[in-house]
Amino acid sequence: MATSIWLWSAADVPHRDVLGEAERRRASALREPLGSYFTAARVAVRTVLGELLGVPGGDVVLGNHPCPGCGDPGHGPPRVVWPETSLWISASRAEGYGALAVSAAPVGVDIETHRPVDLPGLVRDALAPAEAVWLDGCTEPRERLLGFYRCWTRKEAVLKAVGVGMSVDLRRWDTEPGAERGTVRDTTSGPARLWAVENPPSLADTTLAVGRPAEAAAQEGDVRVGTLSPADGDRR
Repeated sequence: MATSIWLWSAADVPHRDVLGEAERRRASALREPLGSYFTAARVAVRTVLGELLGVPGGDVVLGNHPCPGCGDPGHGPPRVVWPETSLWISASRAEGYGALAVSAAPVGVDIETHRPVDLPGLVRDALAPAEAVWLDGCTEPRERLLGFYRCWTRKEAVLKAVGVGMSVDLRRWDTEPGAERGTVRDTTSGPARLWAVENPPSLADTTLAVGRPAEAAAQEGDVRVGTLSPADGDRR
């Protein structure tokens, strides 16, 4: 299947009893509204995966691929343990919003809400030199904020696709934010691999990015993006 992304607002996620006991305990341990956001995200993910795989959402077993850095299965990229499938998944949530990407190839997705940040500090610590130069071309405050989120979401999406997360030196990863689809060279393991990263359309006041292997992006073309319906969980 081509890479598909489901977006949701926590307020629109249907109320379904699909969470496992561990998920319920984790949700109850979080202060509100974080507990509700977590619950909505897990319900959304299970709803989509259950419908895709033809099983009840509550029966889907989620786990992790081994970490590509250390081999630990406890914190690698997410995967569906049951039912058996070759599909890759990636999920992201930010406050009351979330995204799930499903693909036949490794994939990473990130969604961020537009809130004020320490731009000088983050530019210094997180952006590649070329990304910082590109952001300098954004002159208005709002434009600079949205430009930063374009860089940040691309960076997080491609690092999640690679499988190493945000534990690396972020300044070494240039996501080419000036291009509609940037190409990032991953040298964390051999042989080096090229990843494509871009910003598909998203929900209001959010920025979305998806990373996937460059060869997969070339074959698939555009990512399919839809929203989760509050009525039945279908895309609309």
